[in-house]
Amino acid sequence: MNGADPGLVLPPPSSRVGGPAGPWANLLHDLESTGFGMVHASLSEWRAQLPPEDVREDILGRDWERYSKLANAPLRDRFLATRLLIRHTAAVALGTEPYALELRYGLNGRVHLRGHDQIDVSLSHTADLLLCGITSLGVVGIDTEPADRRLSGQDVERLMCTEPERRRIARVPEGERNGHLLSLWTLKEAYSKALGQGLRFPFTEFGFRVEGRHGRLERADGTLVEDHTWQFTTCPVPGGHLAAVALQDTRRSGRPDTRASTALNRQILAAIKQSRQA
Repeated sequence: MNGADPGLVLPPPSSRVGGPAGPWANLLHDLESTGFGMVHASLSEWRAQLPPEDVREDILGRDWERYSKLANAPLRDRFLATRLLIRHTAAVALGTEPYALELRYGLNGRVHLRGHDQIDVSLSHTADLLLCGITSLGVVGIDTEPADRRLSGQDVERLMCTEPERRRIARVPEGERNGHLLSLWTLKEAYSKALGQGLRFPFTEFGFRVEGRHGRLERADGTLVEDHTWQFTTCPVPGGHLAAVALQDTRRSGRPDTRASTALNRQILAAIKQSRQA
C-alpha cells in the first residue's frame, strides 16, 4: 500500500467460532502476534447454544432492559448472541471468564468493556453472520456486508461518495463498479464506528482511495489525510461476505481518544456540525 506505515500489521483474516466453546486458539494467536483479532460466527449455531430464558436477566445485567423491549424472540436471540460473542472474544484477550465481564455504552452507543480500557471491541452483523473485532493497540471499527449486495445503479454514489470518489468510480469498468462501491461503503462504516460516530458522520465529507484490499483516508476535496496511526483494509469472510476494518494504533500517536479531530481537519468537523443543524 503506497504511503502505509510498515510498522503497522495488516489485520489477519477472521477465524470461525462455531459457538461459545470456540475454537479460540486462532484469535489468541492473532492478538499475541499482531495486537488485533477478528472472529466470525453463525447466528443459527450460537442461537442453538444460548442459555435458557430464566437465567438471561442475570447474564445480561444492564442490557436486560434493552433486551426485554425487543419485539420478538428472533431479535432477542440475536441481541443475546452478539453480546455473548463480544464477552467471549474479550475473555480470550483478557484471560478471564466471559460472564465476569460487563458491557457499557458511551453516549453514542459505542460498546466498551467496563474496567478494561486496554482493549477495544467492535461488532457487526448481517443475516446469519456475526463478526467481532478486538484490539489492544487502540481503537477499532468493523463492518460487514453481503458480497453480492447491489449498490451500483442505486444512486449510492451521490449519497455516500465525495466528488473525487465519484470521478474515480466513473473510470472503473462496469463489472467491477459494484465491488468498488461495496469496499467504500464498508470502509466508511468501519471508520465511522471506530470514531464512535456511526451514521451521524456524513459519508460525503470524507473519502477513501481504494487500492486492492487497502484504503487511504482523504478529505472531501481528495487530499490525503497523512495520519499513519490509522490502517484501513477489507477482507472476505467465508459465507459470501465482505468485511472492512478501521484500526488505529493510539500508542503511536500519543492520543488515547477517538475524536474525529485526531484524524480529520477542521473543514470536515465544520461540515459535520452544519449537517446536524440542517
